[in-house]
Amino acid sequence: MDFDCIVVGAGPAGLSAALTLGRARRNVLVLDSGKPRNYAAHAMHGVLGHDGLNPAALRERGVEELRRYGIEVRATEVASAEAIDGGVELDSLRASALILATGMLDTTPDVEGFDAIYGVSAHTCPYCDGWEHADQRLAVYVPPFAAAHMGGLLRQWSPEVMVFSPEVEPEDAAALSKLGVDVVTEPVQRFVHTDGHLTAVEVAGSEPIERDALFFHVAMEPRSALAATLGCALAENGFITAAAEDRQTSVDRVYAAGNCADPMQNVPMAIADGARAGVAVNVRLVGEGLVQPR
Repeated sequence: MDFDCIVVGAGPAGLSAALTLGRARRNVLVLDSGKPRNYAAHAMHGVLGHDGLNPAALRERGVEELRRYGIEVRATEVASAEAIDGGVELDSLRASALILATGMLDTTPDVEGFDAIYGVSAHTCPYCDGWEHADQRLAVYVPPFAAAHMGGLLRQWSPEVMVFSPEVEPEDAAALSKLGVDVVTEPVQRFVHTDGHLTAVEVAGSEPIERDALFFHVAMEPRSALAATLGCALAENGFITAAAEDRQTSVDRVYAAGNCADPMQNVPMAIADGARAGVAVNVRLVGEGLVQPR
């Protein structure tokens, strides 16, 4: 085999997995498309020791740390993947194990003005960005099934929360009303902003509604089809099914870590998940007699 392990994805999960394996003296290669999910974010929060750090800086630090252990991070899109006897083959590269850390994609609102506010005053995760907008006038843009959850959750950060969602169920609207959260069902037409900072939400048939920040959820999907190509079992939402204890997928020698296997993970969770997968791979290879020095 060319490598002990190939890791696909250089986000928090993939870099953490590779670092764990590198420190275990494993011959590792990281392949990455260079298209991170949080490309629009200016800062990470809730990441112990790195609160407020730019996500790009975390990735840069991670890549530099991997170099200390002789690990290359190669910028490439994987074109083909196949499970082979005793390992996996990606394009022309072979490894005894594969860790998929390919992440996911957020579907963003198809509303005028959104691109300008994304990452500045529009976010997906209250735990990541809620503190920075505490006590502001918050807009929550979600499909009906997420209205009660997201609207209620954001109420923890501000007393002025308004949910913009069509066809909210009456019981969900009632639950939000008890928390002091209003619901607007008219279609959103435009996000008004100044230099990326939301100032108002324009809806059909109404005057602009003043808001200071937006939290949204439309949909999310796996970024890569590699797991399906390899024949890995997928959950109903398309994400990879992986064992909780070691992140092994249904395909032998293929592991999954981070948001590609659990879309609810934030950066600290993804880092831990990657480390878990890295340990699992190393233990597997040691058990097969693949040890250093050779």
